[in-house]
Amino acid sequence: MMKNKRIDSTTTLLILFMALLLSLFIYLFYIEKNIENYTLNHDHLIKLELLDKEFNNFAISMNSFRNYDEINKLEDQFQQTLSELNKNLTQNYSKDHKLAIKLLKIQTNFQEKRDNIEYFKSLNASLISGSHFLFDLQTTIAEQQEISLKTKNLVNEALFFILRFASSDYIDKAFVIKKLNKIKTDKLKQIQAAHLINNFYQQATVMLHNIAAIKESAFKIKNSDLYNSIEDLNRALNTLYAQNLFTQKIIAVLFFISTLIILITLIITNLKARKNEKELYAFKYAVEHSDNSILLTDPDRNITFVNDVFEKSTGYTKEEVLGKSPRLLKSYQHDDNFYQELNEKLAREERWDGEFINKRKDGSFFYEKASIVPVVLNNKLISFLSIKLDITEYIEQNKKLAQAASVFENTEEAIIIANAQGEIISVNGAFSTIYGYKHQEVLGKTLQILHSEKQNENFYHSLWEQLNKNGIWRGKLINKTKNGELISVWSTIKKVTDKNGNTINFTAIQTDLRAIENTQAKADYLAYHDSLTGLYNRNNFEEYLAHALFIARKNNTMLAVLFIDLDRFKVINDTLGHDIGDKVLITVAKRLKHALRENDFISRWGGDEFVVIMENFDATEEVAYVASNIIKHLKQPMKIDAHQLVTTASIGISLYPQNGENANTLIKHADSAMYLAKDMGKNNFRFYTTELSKKIQNKLDIDMALHNALQNKEFYMVFQPQYSLKTKKIFALEALVRWKNPQLGTVAPDQFIPIAEDSGVIIPLGYFIIEESCKEYKKMKDQGVDIQHIAINVSSIQFKKPDLLDHFLQITKKYNLSPSEIEIEITERFIMEHTLANMTMLQNFQKEGFMIAIDDFGTGYSSMSYLKQLPIDTIKIDKSFVDDIAEGSSDNVIIDAIIALSKTLGYTIIAEGIETKAQEDFLTNLSCDIGQGYIFSKPLSSKEIIKRFS
Repeated sequence: MMKNKRIDSTTTLLILFMALLLSLFIYLFYIEKNIENYTLNHDHLIKLELLDKEFNNFAISMNSFRNYDEINKLEDQFQQTLSELNKNLTQNYSKDHKLAIKLLKIQTNFQEKRDNIEYFKSLNASLISGSHFLFDLQTTIAEQQEISLKTKNLVNEALFFILRFASSDYIDKAFVIKKLNKIKTDKLKQIQAAHLINNFYQQATVMLHNIAAIKESAFKIKNSDLYNSIEDLNRALNTLYAQNLFTQKIIAVLFFISTLIILITLIITNLKARKNEKELYAFKYAVEHSDNSILLTDPDRNITFVNDVFEKSTGYTKEEVLGKSPRLLKSYQHDDNFYQELNEKLAREERWDGEFINKRKDGSFFYEKASIVPVVLNNKLISFLSIKLDITEYIEQNKKLAQAASVFENTEEAIIIANAQGEIISVNGAFSTIYGYKHQEVLGKTLQILHSEKQNENFYHSLWEQLNKNGIWRGKLINKTKNGELISVWSTIKKVTDKNGNTINFTAIQTDLRAIENTQAKADYLAYHDSLTGLYNRNNFEEYLAHALFIARKNNTMLAVLFIDLDRFKVINDTLGHDIGDKVLITVAKRLKHALRENDFISRWGGDEFVVIMENFDATEEVAYVASNIIKHLKQPMKIDAHQLVTTASIGISLYPQNGENANTLIKHADSAMYLAKDMGKNNFRFYTTELSKKIQNKLDIDMALHNALQNKEFYMVFQPQYSLKTKKIFALEALVRWKNPQLGTVAPDQFIPIAEDSGVIIPLGYFIIEESCKEYKKMKDQGVDIQHIAINVSSIQFKKPDLLDHFLQITKKYNLSPSEIEIEITERFIMEHTLANMTMLQNFQKEGFMIAIDDFGTGYSSMSYLKQLPIDTIKIDKSFVDDIAEGSSDNVIIDAIIALSKTLGYTIIAEGIETKAQEDFLTNLSCDIGQGYIFSKPLSSKEIIKRFS
């Protein structure tokens, strides 16, 4: 189950900073909106106050006609403004009930004032119309003759005071009533006049009452509590706004301070993060460029990182190990207690130091010195850091040093090590045994303590001159022991220098010659003979060849140099060990002596190479006879300990004077001819000819052409049927690659395959063979050819590619084939290497269902006793054995043994190169399973296979 990734502190602070900054902007916007709302509400209240003053002004002019439409509009404006104010306050101060009460009071006062204004308007209208009527009556009375001047004056006086009462507060109503009552005192006789006076009185009384009522209404309008209620609300809003503004300022300041604090913290954190980043970058650079193998795991011990050195050390790529456990490197060379102690320490979050024996991807073991450190952050384990150093070379060197020390102390030769001044700094036990001196007795002294004075100063002067010039001196010395005894020793003195040519040490190895009667014969023997085989050594050979060439020139005779190289001796040496290899070389030396003429000279050139000098012959046929005799003697089986081995030889021959007139040329040409013999199939000999140079050039031409052959589509596949020897029906196919080059023509596989292996072209060519073989096999099966499987040859070099199995599986999947339909043919040489990696690879192929066959079996040097250990299914008897099938042939016994043993082990047997009925019958009688050869069919194209066998 995957764990959520933690957000780092910098990201958290950045998110918080952005959130606060956004909140601050939003809050400032909110403050701005509050200011706008306050301003709007304030404007509404100011407007209401102004409208209230307009209402009061309207009440002042009670004796004049006013435009009632205008006052109605003002009332509507007041109501609309009040509604907007109410809406605004409800939206912004819905929870403040005091404001709602004050607003309701304004509404109530406005409604009361509005009612008074309406009443005022009705009284004012009545007053205006009554005043016009009263003025008309006054005019009519003034025109009447019957009415006395006194009465007219009283009317005028009453009208005057009514008007004064209407426009002034200094005249009260009672005073005006008294004036009106005086009008009634005048008794008019005429009815009309009396009626006019009575009407005037009544109308004036009504008007007086109206004026009093309108004054009262105007007073109520002017003294309405509306303005005070508006001011009260305004003050409340101002107070609330001031409180909110203060709170908002405090909050804004807190926002700003918080943002500033977070910004400063973010800057500090970022600086720390940058510092950490630099440190991490330096750590990453150190990890990626470290000479050590670096591995990081999570707390569950799954790999999260490896560096390039890890890939080089283990053979695994990053992609192959990420998410995996380090246990994939486990070699099982440590016991359970080792891993238990390691896991317990790591569980306690403690550092562990130690050494591992681990296993690479290819199966090989390697040594590592490791430190595993728990990485703890904030008291929490976040990973394990493993720093490992490949100490394989160091371990091997220590082993070699231990071996060298063992050899140094246990060898029978005296070993002396001196410094650049010739002073002794170390001697071994053999030195003390030979000379009688203890180690401490000779330290710091020169080799002069061993001088016997049997060699004079000129001798030692020549010795040092040769040593300083050539770096080495070999020869016989007569030295003196501690007790004064004179002894002869064969001494090899070497000068050891540094890279600048400065002398560091001198080493001397001395062999006590007393064991061979203290004579020069032993010294000569060691100088000119090979210690293992007893044959002459290379030095003796070179001296003898120089002398033989001198005689040949003088007598005008021929001379032959035979360069002999054992075939596949390295396989024996690497597989069965050097002890077996040495015994093989001793046996070969004895057989060579028996195969040569009595006067022929033979020496061991080095390793598994021998050189023969032949003199005193008249024709090259005599040389060919000797070479054939050598091959005949060497190919006979030899029993070495528990192993029955067969070895052959390739021989190159050069002749004097035809192929060269000096030793170096003759040896070089004989060596070239030997390689030609190997290229021609080994177990034969070849004379050097001028044609050999052409063949060498041809080999070079093949090498050059191979590199573009795949790209130019010059390769193609043919298939040789394998058939049941019992039913004579086709059983399977062997895929064979062919090459046709525009310049070289058709090149045989035995010519280009070895060159392809040497040049590395065999890898892409091998992939081509796999792909084409499976594709054609699928096509033949789909066309009805009854074949069980297809056999594909795979080079031992290709098996070194770790992705070979995956490639095979991809191809079989691509063409919908089962791995059991593919048989992989490998050479006996590959089997003979018998390395853990090779065996593991074959086992992995077999586990996936592929069949394994050994090709050319019997031509190698394997012991058949361990066949049962091998992961194989089929054994193919080499064509060379089938070719030699005849009555009484020794090869028949080998074939019989191969088939019998293979049957016992449950292997399928295939015989290659069957060309005659006699061969086929012989193999059938031995219960060989499958045959392959021209007697049944030559190699065919897939179209020919389909046409013939479908």
